Amino acid sequence: MSELNVSNAPQGKGLAVTGFVLSLVGLIFSSWIAAIAVVSIVAGGSAWLMYFWLVLCIASIVLSVMGMSKLGKTGGKKGLGVAGLVIGIVATIYSIILVLGLSVAAGAADSVGSDAMQDAMEEALQNR
Repeated sequence: MSELNVSNAPQGKGLAVTGFVLSLVGLIFSSWIAAIAVVSIVAGGSAWLMYFWLVLCIASIVLSVMGMSKLGKTGGKKGLGVAGLVIGIVATIYSIILVLGLSVAAGAADSVGSDAMQDAMEEALQNR
């Protein structure tokens, strides 16, 4: 039988591909997830989905870097790892901007809601 020399095969390609796919999904669907988070905030919920999405984008960067590192050590091509890293950074920055915007919007909505509630309670007390 012929023996396969597995130790020389490039390792880390799976990590690089996973990082690339996660970063691409993170970038493409960020706006949709932000819209769902806005609906959740308006309905009285929180924007937990947007925070989860930000963690997903950060995970894509970590996986891409890990894949590139392993591929660099074993002599593999790092193209998908680099692409995943670049797209992951862009997706993460975009998600951070969306999370900050949603946080400000949620704070403003709470402020407006509490002011309206206070005004309504004061008016109700005056009409008694």
